[in-house]
Amino acid sequence: MLTRREFGASTLAAGFSLLTVHEVKGQTLPVVRLGNAAGLIDPQVTFLTMGQHPRLNYYKDEGCILEIVNMSGAGQTMQAIASGNSDTSAVPPIVFLPIYAKNPKIDIVFPYCWLRQQQFSVGVKPDSPIQALADLKGKVIGIRNQGDTGYFGARAMLKELAINPDKDVEWVSIGEGGPAGEAVYKGRVDAMAFWDGAFARIEVAGFPFRFLSNTPGVQKAFGNSYCIRKSDLPGKRDLYVRFFRAMAKSTVFAYANVDLSIRLHWDIYPESKPKGKSDEEAMREARLVVNSRKDKWMPGAWQADKRFGAMSKEEWEAHVRFAGLEGEIKDVSPMFTSEMLDEINAFERAPILELARSMKL
Repeated sequence: MLTRREFGASTLAAGFSLLTVHEVKGQTLPVVRLGNAAGLIDPQVTFLTMGQHPRLNYYKDEGCILEIVNMSGAGQTMQAIASGNSDTSAVPPIVFLPIYAKNPKIDIVFPYCWLRQQQFSVGVKPDSPIQALADLKGKVIGIRNQGDTGYFGARAMLKELAINPDKDVEWVSIGEGGPAGEAVYKGRVDAMAFWDGAFARIEVAGFPFRFLSNTPGVQKAFGNSYCIRKSDLPGKRDLYVRFFRAMAKSTVFAYANVDLSIRLHWDIYPESKPKGKSDEEAMREARLVVNSRKDKWMPGAWQADKRFGAMSKEEWEAHVRFAGLEGEIKDVSPMFTSEMLDEINAFERAPILELARSMKL
């Protein structure tokens, strides 16, 4: 079996290789290859990595193995699923819906919503004269790249405000972290459209932001969901139930004890721990990133279905309206399935919470 480092190097060299659920040499458990749009296996993804740790073993106990493949944004993960180059990936509806509108027979279905609340926003310098999204007309907006969630989300919000995202603003790729913060602070761009974890990493680099209020359309929609190939579902339904159940268990643990989860994550992925910093500094920064996201793993007070992974028809319809595709998409039912959720949620929370409280490294 390839090590994570060897696997990452091989997939980087190939762009991404053929990744299907299969038997790993010398093991009896099927592997589920997960495309990671963030491009980094950092503590932000403790909600899924926890189950890999040998002191937890949620995935192995559920009879499967998780492998994470880093990709360069939601656009690439979408392509990877559609082409059969990964088994599952988080693909934001704002990325998926325009493709579905053109090809409603696309071989993709969403069975599990891991981010119950919306994650992207637009930020500006604290002293910027820009006070609202409507003030962005005629401005330059920094993005990670044109395959990123922040870019797609900002475009949709501008459309909601009757601002043409192709004519009324300019988009500039500014990277991530400190270089992205410098682009805003040195005036190369007027604002930045990113997602919460990316903003947290920029703020860690010393660049605080003030965030503009999202449009009403965003506030009615969930954040992000995992998709699979619809054609895989009949033969691999049980595997995906077990896989997402392990992810739900991991989420319970990570939410209950952020600091411990970060340390366990570093045990699994030591290369993700910052170099040249004290443990205290590294933990402070990682905690900031995780805390920017963790409450969104859970349903909001307004969401009636509290099951892990849940999505509603009304939320998908809100996404369609948000994307301005009401005239092209009349029925959202084929896009998602809730029929596995009861089985995915069939586990006891109390032992996981107790372990998260009592475990010592």
